[in-house]
Amino acid sequence: MQKVSGLYQLETVSIITMGLVFAVVAGIVAVLLWYTGSGGGIWFAIGLSFLMLLGQWWFGPALIKMITKAKEVSPEQEPYLHEVIGNLAVQANLPKPKVYIVENPTPNAFAFGRTQGSSGIAVHRGLLNVMDKGELEAVLAHEMGHIKHRDVTVMTIASALPVMLYYIILFFGSGRDRDRGLASMIAVFFGAMIAQFLGTLLVLWLSRKREYYADAYSAYATGKPDNLMRALVKITYAPRPQQAPQQDPGMKAFYVAEPEKFTSGARAVVEAIGKGDDEGLRKAIEQEKGKGGMELLMTHPLTAKRLESLLKIKTAG
Repeated sequence: MQKVSGLYQLETVSIITMGLVFAVVAGIVAVLLWYTGSGGGIWFAIGLSFLMLLGQWWFGPALIKMITKAKEVSPEQEPYLHEVIGNLAVQANLPKPKVYIVENPTPNAFAFGRTQGSSGIAVHRGLLNVMDKGELEAVLAHEMGHIKHRDVTVMTIASALPVMLYYIILFFGSGRDRDRGLASMIAVFFGAMIAQFLGTLLVLWLSRKREYYADAYSAYATGKPDNLMRALVKITYAPRPQQAPQQDPGMKAFYVAEPEKFTSGARAVVEAIGKGDDEGLRKAIEQEKGKGGMELLMTHPLTAKRLESLLKIKTAG
């Protein structure tokens, strides 16, 4: 009952968040149209923005496969991956995603696709090399959570917000201050840049929220938060394999986690996870959380905070 209730609440929160993203974008467009009337210039800008969004949404999967060199694999090639992903898809009441392998020794995975019915899950070879079966299932359930919550679509739309905020300030400021000289124009430009930066912070915050939702989905779907906790520690704190290719910066938001520095706090986290010491883990998490003011600029929450959230789910039952 706890598992069903948790998944239901998670789905409700995810839908509300998605609705807020659509509402913000629609609100910005409505304000622009109200302010400008039927101005052809703003209609052109709005149309161009949505064409760019449509192009990003439509061509994104092909670009991702090209950038990462992800290759689709058959059930004969990777029977266990297909079995686990198929079972998770049935549990999520979704079509089974396509399965891809990326020949990269770093342990990671990602989900992508235009719709729930055309999604894929890509797994790095390095993930298969370092995860046990429970940990691998937890990572795959995390990616299924992203598909279940339509995160690719949500984040594609959200990514337009910084650019739209930039042009709103630029358009409004220029309209009001066009006769006030160079200093006023420079002020409008910097105001637009600040608005774009704040919009970017909002998008990054949303990205981190979606990671928490996917983590929670994995915990509830598998019933074993410990497995994802161990997997996150292996992914984020493991030393980078020699000769591993650099990951494209534009792909950061797609992956399960971003690698982090191995601090003394991280060492304590790894030791507590290895011993199964929840109380020691709580103390290590508090130590590790203190390092992270730069989380504002990250697509993923700090590993310590994700572990804390999963530990709460575990202790709640």
